[in-house]
Amino acid sequence: MPKLEITQVRSGIGQQGVQRRTLEALGIRRHQQSVIQEDTPAIRGMIRKVEHLVSVAEIEDQE
Repeated sequence: MPKLEITQVRSGIGQQGVQRRTLEALGIRRHQQSVIQEDTPAIRGMIRKVEHLVSVAEIEDQE
């Protein structure tokens, strides 16, 4: 399954609580942190909620 590298590029300070909680649910704890998640519809939906705060890059499986 393809994976996504999600990096927070803008601060969550001053954003709605739902957006801050979505960042935490994605596994992002601080500014400029990157996490790798599997590309699922649920993850894509969370990214859509905070697309103005994160950048997303697809990475290939190295199997």
